[in-house]
Amino acid sequence: MTSTLLDRLKDADPVRGRAGHDDARLRAAAREVLREARAGAPASHPPRAVARRLAALAPVAAVAAALLVVAPALTGDRGASAEAAALLDEAATHVTSTDPDAGPGDWWEVRTTGFTTGTLDLPSGRVTIRTSRETTAYLAVDGSRPSVVVDGPTHLVRQLAGPPVTAEDLAGWQRSERRVLTSDLAPRDAPGAWGTASADFLAGLPREASALRERLYAHVDAAGGGGSRDGRAFTLVASTLRTGVVPADLRAALYRVLATVPGVEVTDRDARVGPGSGVAFGRLESSDGRRRELVVVPSTGELLGEREVATRGFDGVPAGTVTGETRVVRSVVDRVPDDVVAEAEVWRCRVTDDGVTACSP
Repeated sequence: MTSTLLDRLKDADPVRGRAGHDDARLRAAAREVLREARAGAPASHPPRAVARRLAALAPVAAVAAALLVVAPALTGDRGASAEAAALLDEAATHVTSTDPDAGPGDWWEVRTTGFTTGTLDLPSGRVTIRTSRETTAYLAVDGSRPSVVVDGPTHLVRQLAGPPVTAEDLAGWQRSERRVLTSDLAPRDAPGAWGTASADFLAGLPREASALRERLYAHVDAAGGGGSRDGRAFTLVASTLRTGVVPADLRAALYRVLATVPGVEVTDRDARVGPGSGVAFGRLESSDGRRRELVVVPSTGELLGEREVATRGFDGVPAGTVTGETRVVRSVVDRVPDDVVAEAEVWRCRVTDDGVTACSP
């Protein structure tokens, strides 16, 4: 099972559990090791010279020296890039106390805004457009009451390529009114899953990174699907974080799991999502020409949201274009607004024998 560099340093620390053991200093040593490894340990600072400098950072100089000698094994196919692993560990370190106070009778109000890029085949030709997305979800903190989702409206942000479009051309997808949906099934009454907002499922996930990784990949292997095994793991972590209700200790553990996923790298050190900017962590799946990214502020552990970037040109969109963006903002409210409740369409849901939740109007 893959472990993070920090885990290896902790396991090898001869004073672990006794006076002198300091996780913060170990993290600093790990980041220094990773920076040197990524730089290729230049001749002026060979591995053992670097290890001697690390003695001032943490009581693990001998371990650091051994790890640096085998740095290619730690920074190659066994996990994320050295830079990504160091920054994800930094984010995990700072995410420990960022949850707002919420009681069991409260609701999470999760606002998701952003845009997506797509194509339409019209009689006049193919057009590429950017459309807005806006959703507000009200999720019971304890999972005991059905969720309420306000979807829309949606509208054209701008056209990127193709012949001009008219309002009639866009009538099939553009919606000027919002739609409110709920169900007769509370989250805790249905099986939880990766990428959902079930409080009970999230509470049952391990907080220790290696155990959480094992649980994640067991699900990936059982579920199957398209793309690579590691790509599916990255997508599940991203989808789970995007719910906006992952507890702080679990967010920290998920960041550390991402540091072990092969192919994860820093794709943009100043990536914007909405009004904020952070570090983009992405993983390229070569099949579809688009790269999914999580944008995180390492110094605070804050998840700003997600981006999708074109890795090759398509339909008038050049490579490198941000084709999609999702910003997630969470707050606590004591009730769902009356006008939202009044508009809600109630869907009937049931859990099938194979554990799938099926709903209909």
